[in-house]
Amino acid sequence: MIICSLNFFSPLTLVVHMENEKKQIVLPEILTVKELAESFGVPVTEVIKELLKDGVLASINDNIDFETAAVVADDFGFEVIQAEKEAGTYNGNDDENVSAANQKPRAPVVTVMGHVDHGKPSLLDYIRKTKVAGGESGGITQHIGAYQVEYKNRKITFLDTPGHEAFSAIRAQGTKVTDVVVLVVAADEGIKPQTIEAIELAKAAGVPMVVAITKIDKPEANVERVEQELAAHEIVAEKWGGQSVIISVSAKTGEGVDELLDLILLTADMQELKAEVEGPASGIIIETKHEKRVGVLGTLLIKRGTLKIGDPFVVGYHIGKVKSMENYAGKRIKEAGPSMPVQITGFSAAPSAGETLKVVKSEKEAKNLAALEAKRATTRKASVKTSGLSKLTSSIKAAHAQNIAIVLKADVQGSLEAIKNQIAKIKTDKGQINVVSDGLGDINESDVLSAEGESALVVGFKVGITPGAMTMAKKDGIKTAIYDVIYELTDDLTKVLLESIGSERVEISVGSATVLKIFRDGKKDKIIGMKVIKGKAVPGNLVRFTRDGEIVGEGEIKTIKHLTEEVSKATPGENFGFEVAISAKIKEEDKAEFVQVEHRKATIDNGQSSS
Repeated sequence: MIICSLNFFSPLTLVVHMENEKKQIVLPEILTVKELAESFGVPVTEVIKELLKDGVLASINDNIDFETAAVVADDFGFEVIQAEKEAGTYNGNDDENVSAANQKPRAPVVTVMGHVDHGKPSLLDYIRKTKVAGGESGGITQHIGAYQVEYKNRKITFLDTPGHEAFSAIRAQGTKVTDVVVLVVAADEGIKPQTIEAIELAKAAGVPMVVAITKIDKPEANVERVEQELAAHEIVAEKWGGQSVIISVSAKTGEGVDELLDLILLTADMQELKAEVEGPASGIIIETKHEKRVGVLGTLLIKRGTLKIGDPFVVGYHIGKVKSMENYAGKRIKEAGPSMPVQITGFSAAPSAGETLKVVKSEKEAKNLAALEAKRATTRKASVKTSGLSKLTSSIKAAHAQNIAIVLKADVQGSLEAIKNQIAKIKTDKGQINVVSDGLGDINESDVLSAEGESALVVGFKVGITPGAMTMAKKDGIKTAIYDVIYELTDDLTKVLLESIGSERVEISVGSATVLKIFRDGKKDKIIGMKVIKGKAVPGNLVRFTRDGEIVGEGEIKTIKHLTEEVSKATPGENFGFEVAISAKIKEEDKAEFVQVEHRKATIDNGQSSS
């Protein structure tokens, strides 16, 4: 018999009582600790205790997510079902839901990256001045971090942000904004550290790359050398049988610039870039700044739809309404479509680079969505990081494990590849981190099973963990850890590897001597007279005795005496009395070697220390 009844402690839950089975509870995506306790019909303190056991510190009014609630529910004998998400729930990356029939070709978005002083500003300035989009003959009067140019009756959007920080921040949010990366490398200097960083970023993001070798007009320019250096980083020119697009340009004379723009359009055409033009807009925040006169100014790249003056919007858990809009040239406009960079006002607070702005039907809907996002932002998750990798070292040491196996899950492919690239660098001559399985999305039961089979850890980046996986990991003792910042993840893995390897014993020969006389021959220690031949010896050194080339025994030097005085060291040409902790039988004329023993901590092969 099944009895359905509403739990009147809270309007959030529906309890289904089933004889001889766990009671089922319907829970929302997010609820407070108090609401969860009421749905169980137990005191709040009991729920808080269970949360603490799962590594979650939460008070009575704190929000927790469904996955965390599900784990606690299991402890109380309940089975949970997730309620349908609230109507209008905002999904920042909903471009996939757009019908292809409603999409039209859009301009490509290009990011120019490279080492400082390799000609990026000069190249962009030349393009800006000579290829200004139609109707903007007055030139670009203010810099807003992005602009459009027109070439062969087609538009190209350039993102012009300082360094690589904005690109990294946008990619970290899991949003692909850039369609083509132009990598600038100076012909007179070649590959530099920031060049390599830009290459890795583009590869991790999966963005097609066009290489522009700049400053070819300089006398010391050596294009062939640069191409050889690029080949070392798997960027091989087509003329050498590779597939990489490389062009030589001069921002001073304009040589090669038209060819570069041709290559950008060709690379973009191969991707068949399209977006929905009609309907409410969504876009990505490129950068923000604050001005006293108007408040927050946000540079926005439209991804889909048409943005209009007066549109209400939500960004994260903040709301706004488009009060003014200017294009890249500082000209006031009333609307903007896909791939257009604009600067708008009307934000209630400054958003971060990479956040998605979405136009909604009304300010009321914007407030509701922002409230839900704020609730999510303060939600306590059983991400297990509080009991994660930092406590694994002792168990790994006990198992003498020097190769650490992990199952890796991430939110998007770009993040996954970037993390795998970083993990590949975490290795010593004694061991390394091995990714035995990887994938996208929340950690699930299959991941835990994989970890169990490989004696691995489960590591996640910006993902959740399903209730079933959490319960299984807890039951089987599989350690999991979830991170929001890549360097924290790699730092923890580095510490786990180095501490599991421990320190290495290193012996350094510091001197030698000959045994002259045994003054005291105890079972565990002896006083031995020796003449130092070379080097020196100090208390704490190891002394190793040999006879006819065979090791007789060894022990630690406790004290050294010269005649009747205790001394701090023994030097060549003198006779000394050594108190040595040794049980082996030592004879006159035995040879002795003084050894300094050091215990050195392992270091990462790339020079990164364990500190």
